[in-house]
Amino acid sequence: GREITLDQFDSILILADAVAMENGANMMSCDSRSLSSLLIIQDIQKKLYVKRKSEDPNATLPCAPISEILDTRTKSLLKVANCHGYIMSNQIISSVMAQVSEDKDINIVLREILTADGSETYIRKVTRFVDLDEDRVLSFWDIALRARQRREVAVGYKPAELEFKDATHLIINPAEKFVPRKWSPNDMIITFALD
Repeated sequence: GREITLDQFDSILILADAVAMENGANMMSCDSRSLSSLLIIQDIQKKLYVKRKSEDPNATLPCAPISEILDTRTKSLLKVANCHGYIMSNQIISSVMAQVSEDKDINIVLREILTADGSETYIRKVTRFVDLDEDRVLSFWDIALRARQRREVAVGYKPAELEFKDATHLIINPAEKFVPRKWSPNDMIITFALD
């Protein structure tokens, strides 16, 4: 079979050790394991990238691994280790709980977005919503309305001529939603949908 090395992955997510937590380990101990894994993976990626770059000058940088961190005190260690790829899962849960305590109606929206049974994020071709032979110039609101008719929620788009990293200002909640633009067949619409 084919082999893939750590510098070829699209994304790497290091999850906290739930089994260790169940067996009595504290959050700092779990974070230490996650950070160790993160640093080892970054080091391996760096070495593989240098090797690949010597063979191919057009080699692309590997993805930045992301580590789940449980304890907010670990955040200071991340800065010292120059690690930028982390997610504070407990902080996210606390934020969600705070939002729900402020406005109980938001729980319906958050449950829909954050649970396995709820909506998922999709990247769809614009042609799912528009017949470009008939309508090529439409605003994002027009696309959103057509998505809504299909029981989807359009949250943003990516023009064909831009890479995802260059279209971050459009992918979620784009500005000037009411301004008509000329859509091309390879433009992508980001939606939430059940299937």
